[in-house]
Amino acid sequence: MGLATDYCVKFTALDALKEGFKVRVVVDGCRAVDLEKGDGDRALKEIRKAGAKLVTSAEVLAATEAVVAA
Repeated sequence: MGLATDYCVKFTALDALKEGFKVRVVVDGCRAVDLEKGDGDRALKEIRKAGAKLVTSAEVLAATEAVVAA
């Protein structure tokens, strides 16, 4: 998660995937610069196509609660 979906988040996620990390991007924790309309959406599609999982903060919290409860 972070700023900017279409720059920092995108390149960090892609680099991490290339290094063999499992990558999850918290989409509602990101924001695009969108110099051109749709840049952020295109970045997320590229990240997903490269192998990252797109998740929401609610999904992260639910998974965390499940681990704590176990």
